[in-house]
Amino acid sequence: MSHWNTLLQTALVGTARQPVPAADGMAGEFAALLQSINGGEAQGRLLRAAGAVAVGRRAGFVAPGLSPSDAPVATADARPPLAEPALQAAIADALASGPLRLQHEGLAALAAAGLRLPHGLLPAALDAGRRAVELRPAVVAALGERGLWLAARNDDWRYAAGASEQADAQTRWDQGSLEQRRAVLIEQRRIDPAAARERLAAELPQLPAKERAGLLGALAENIGPGDEALLDAQLKDRARDVRQVAVELLQRLPGSAHVQRIQAFLGPLLSPAGAGWQLQAPEAADPRWKDDAIDPARPTHDSLGERAWWLYQLVRQMPLAWWTARTGMAPAALLDWAANGDWKDALLRGWNEAALATLDADWCDAMLDRSRNQRAWTGQLLALLPRGRRERHWLRELGESGDGVQEVVAFAEQACAPGETPSAELSLRIAAALRARVERGDLANDYVLRQVLGDAAALLHASALHLLAGLPRAAEESPGLANALSDTARIVRARQRFSSLSSQPTSSSSSQGRP
Repeated sequence: MSHWNTLLQTALVGTARQPVPAADGMAGEFAALLQSINGGEAQGRLLRAAGAVAVGRRAGFVAPGLSPSDAPVATADARPPLAEPALQAAIADALASGPLRLQHEGLAALAAAGLRLPHGLLPAALDAGRRAVELRPAVVAALGERGLWLAARNDDWRYAAGASEQADAQTRWDQGSLEQRRAVLIEQRRIDPAAARERLAAELPQLPAKERAGLLGALAENIGPGDEALLDAQLKDRARDVRQVAVELLQRLPGSAHVQRIQAFLGPLLSPAGAGWQLQAPEAADPRWKDDAIDPARPTHDSLGERAWWLYQLVRQMPLAWWTARTGMAPAALLDWAANGDWKDALLRGWNEAALATLDADWCDAMLDRSRNQRAWTGQLLALLPRGRRERHWLRELGESGDGVQEVVAFAEQACAPGETPSAELSLRIAAALRARVERGDLANDYVLRQVLGDAAALLHASALHLLAGLPRAAEESPGLANALSDTARIVRARQRFSSLSSQPTSSSSSQGRP
């Protein structure tokens, strides 16, 4: 156990029940520091030691019992650090208090320019990645060798510990972080899918559930019939997340045995009725369902009834193409049919999840055209569409007068992954609508709009940022209004600085990042 964890355990149980751990076994000057503050009453000793160790952890202090002369040394960095003070300050500010999109943009721009974070910003970046899983790939890409070295010396930063950036694929697979190993698999799947699958199959039994689920998802790259056996075996995995990944991937193989089994369960429930179709839910649970990751026990908090719960699980595992082929109806007609039936909640929920698993753009479009009653899924469905098809829905929501701007920004926030923006044309329309709202004074009483303004500043295409710069200020502003406008201005300035990185040479000179 690390000295920090021992101190934490003492704090939890109390110094009356467990003594303050001594610094025995600690090495070098850090041990001497701990000894020098080890006086007075127990509570004070504990707090002083915790303060010192907390600072030492952020600096990657030498592990207990390890001689400084034996400590591993970071590999020399091939990339120069970011040296421009204004850009350093912008990235530091983003990591400290900026939205995730701004943090991602700064880190990604840095890596794309062939630069790395200066050493002083490594702890802040590693902490940001600890808080936000979706930020981790951008953090790792910007760390450099010293950052990878530092990550291995703090349990909170272990997600970024991995092989050297300069290592070959085999070394990154053997020693890399989860992100590095997943990248190796995806790269190999593009060249030799079978070899990548065999590599994964050999490793899966030794991995924890989180890594099994993360690496199994790499089979989505170049997925084919040869992957069926491995995926089918994961339906019996003890971890729900792993089973869910396997189900979603098997849906992309309509000829798989799993899909055929689901069809055998679901088919008898759908029958012709006059000129239309009739659907029934299962009357009882089938003991064979357990082999296909179907849970007969309805969660107590779920809004569906028991039969609807069983039906929903079958529907979400069936490829959507089966419904159109079986009924002869297009997605829009099927949605209308479901809306008038007894099992509409189970069907709509199952179809939405099936659309997310199979990436069916036609179904996504049809669902979004009827999404007024399905707002919970709107952002996820939009994320699956190509930009042009996605923005058709946003333009309709925005309206000619821009009245729907708040809803469009909210859905675009959900649909656009970090680093992705709406098109330049749509961004200009959104920014113009927001500026008009600010100029007519709507921010004074619209607290949601204040949040939307900052979200838009971090989200929109860089070519639209000038419309959100220099927004009008009033002589008298409430603290909340003043903060909203100041935050927006800070985000715009930072993004304009980050965009300058792409035009700079990869040099460590002080001119980096200057417009």
